[in-house]
Amino acid sequence: MADSGSLSGFLSLQTETVGLADADDEDEDEEEEDEENNVHESSLIEDEGYLRMLLDKETDRSRVRSHSSDWIKSARSEAIQWIIDRRSFLRLRFRTAYLSVTYFDRFLSTGLIDRDKHWAIRLLSVACLSLAAKMEDRTPPALTDFPTNEYNFESSSIQKMELLVLTALDWRMHSITPFDFIHCFISCFATESSKRHFIMEHRSSTIAMAATLMAMDRNLTTESLEIKLKTSRLYPLFDHEDVHTCYSRMLELKPVEVSVLRTDLATSSENPRVGVKRKRLVFESEKPPSHK
Repeated sequence: MADSGSLSGFLSLQTETVGLADADDEDEDEEEEDEENNVHESSLIEDEGYLRMLLDKETDRSRVRSHSSDWIKSARSEAIQWIIDRRSFLRLRFRTAYLSVTYFDRFLSTGLIDRDKHWAIRLLSVACLSLAAKMEDRTPPALTDFPTNEYNFESSSIQKMELLVLTALDWRMHSITPFDFIHCFISCFATESSKRHFIMEHRSSTIAMAATLMAMDRNLTTESLEIKLKTSRLYPLFDHEDVHTCYSRMLELKPVEVSVLRTDLATSSENPRVGVKRKRLVFESEKPPSHK
């Protein structure tokens, strides 16, 4: 466990070194963060201006000094592994873990942690993950949910480290991550036709009709499908072009092999009525739950 005197001394000294932001500056930063969050949540991800804004902010905030010291590299690797493990255990978002690492690196680049202060590195990783969770997750974990094997940090120490990180980063916590670009790039490369023609966007009756026709004939054109519909009494109920669109989309899908559980087959052969109710389909990639 880290020495309490060195811990409190480190936090007090570094807080004085960095200095707390003025109240006016904090208000301006909060307003800026609110504006950034509003833009991030907006539906303008397809706009080129939004992408340019992300690129500009990425340039402004990605100037992190490289970590040349061997002990820093080793401690950083351990800290990142701890963050990844805690993210999985606490079921936090992947973006939360990535964001915490950006906080971690930005703080390291300030040079406020001296050589061989491994406990300070671990305390920093706890504070960064806690701050990222507060930024990204609706229900962030309590500070007591961030235990470490080597050290037993009190909640007050974690809170002081959080404040030190916030101050060192000028309270600018909305760092640009790859997750900000993903939806934007998807929208840029996806065509309108691919967006509109998902099978599930068709009516249930249209999907059923298209599936029935595909089972009967996999070579129907728009004209031949219309003729087939006209020969039935169902023609007035369907838009043949919509049916053919759904039909064409189904033809593009790759078949998925499924297998029926043997136990269910046995049940079905013994009692057909029960089998109809209890038959299950399991994808090959899935494994039946193991019995303890």
